[in-house]
Amino acid sequence: MPHDPPPKPPENREMYSEIAALVASLGKAFGCAESEIISALEKNAVALDFGRDENGNRFVLATFAGKTARLYQGAIKQEPEKGP
Repeated sequence: MPHDPPPKPPENREMYSEIAALVASLGKAFGCAESEIISALEKNAVALDFGRDENGNRFVLATFAGKTARLYQGAIKQEPEKGP
């Protein structure tokens, strides 16, 4: 009698959709294609950190190519560029 292989655990689809949304937001924040963001993430050229603003709202602080942006759920706020 043949045995079926054990069932695979279900994939966490929500995680993938959240990552895709983050990549899309990073592309919008930095004005580049999602493929460029993916490549930059693979090369550790994008720095990501978590934070809360003065109102307690959570955001992801993203830095790429000398620019910084705060990514809120549903909003992107550009940080002022630092001078020399």
